[in-house]
Amino acid sequence: MKKSFSLILATVLAMSTLAGCSSSGEKSSKEGNSGNKQKQVVTMIQNKVEIQEQLEAAAKDFNKSQNQVEVKILGSAGDDLMKLLQSQFASNPEKAPTIFTAGSGSEFEKFFNYMAPLDSSNASKKISKGQADDAMKDGKLYGLPVAIEGFGLIYNKTIFKEAGVNAEDIKSVDDLVKACEKLEKVKGVEHAIAFGKETYFKFMHPFNWPFAVMKDYKGTIEKVKSGELKLKDIPELKQYVQDLDKLKSHTNLAKDTYDDQVAGFAQGKFAIIHQGNWAQTIINDYKVDFEYGMMPMPFNGNDSISVGNTNYFRINKYATKEQQEGAIKFLDWLFTDKAGQEYVTEKFKLIPAYDGFSTDKLDPLSQEVSKYSQEGKTVPWTFNIFPAGIDKDCSSEMEKYYAGKLTGDQLLDEINKIWVNASK
Repeated sequence: MKKSFSLILATVLAMSTLAGCSSSGEKSSKEGNSGNKQKQVVTMIQNKVEIQEQLEAAAKDFNKSQNQVEVKILGSAGDDLMKLLQSQFASNPEKAPTIFTAGSGSEFEKFFNYMAPLDSSNASKKISKGQADDAMKDGKLYGLPVAIEGFGLIYNKTIFKEAGVNAEDIKSVDDLVKACEKLEKVKGVEHAIAFGKETYFKFMHPFNWPFAVMKDYKGTIEKVKSGELKLKDIPELKQYVQDLDKLKSHTNLAKDTYDDQVAGFAQGKFAIIHQGNWAQTIINDYKVDFEYGMMPMPFNGNDSISVGNTNYFRINKYATKEQQEGAIKFLDWLFTDKAGQEYVTEKFKLIPAYDGFSTDKLDPLSQEVSKYSQEGKTVPWTFNIFPAGIDKDCSSEMEKYYAGKLTGDQLLDEINKIWVNASK
């Protein structure tokens, strides 16, 4: 994520200015002697630099739509937001922003003591299936997801049609293997399926599937970390590497970079790529003259794509009750009011994590992710709780596996060692 020094400086100044006034009693200066009830001022800071200007415009429209709340958007800090928030909350939480973004996992835990529950919001009732899970604690909701992303198998509908393959008929990995054999007979197709060589695309995302179809993937992962359970003794993992053995000869062996993988798909070299909706930006760089869509990785009969979110809007529990209510009012407008929803999809260009959105103007892959999400056909991002820092080492073992230096069982043994060592 790119950000300029001037933008970061503006953020620091905004935070410093905010610290000079009391969050518990700040009122809009517009009221004066008008006799009207003073507006509650709600401040907001977030980390997505690319939507900053559009978010400011949304706040202006919201402010015009009612006379109880005035939302002020502070400068976006990008990757430096966590440091700024940590400093602000440590010094004087009452003067910290009313609304702030923070991720799941460690960021959730770090700032949990500053978060107010959001169960009373209308938006919380509209969150798509599974997308509130990582913001729950003790039965309460402590964040509203900003957006979702999803990955699965992106496929070329034209090549499928030419090969006589119907995506809806692929219900298992065996079905997928048979489809690959047909797809590779189409002129120009070098490999039926391509994976990216980067660590997340070679290991983290592909290995999401066997855990995602489990009933208790969190408990299972913790047992592997502690050494209580071995990967090769888990039926889903053993089956997964057996399925990889069947698919391997139909892949590019994960030798292409992400850019080349997606470019190869756009050029017809690959009929399928294991990727997410973020691939749209590279596809857009090519004059693609075919239709494409997204389908599940059919492991173990799976009929869903993997959908997750890593960022949430949080509300500062040290803000006044009125400011917290005003913050909820704004977030409800953003995610449940038609005018706010248009900003999310058309201006922010985000995939909504909520039901009830019109997604007609989203790009093709984002529409696919949204469709699966609203149909409830999603599995979680389990890789978020894999041991920290294991992606590079596990990816190296995957490279050995693709090169024929490791069998499937040996691959699981090596990954198991990495997980246990990383968890000590």
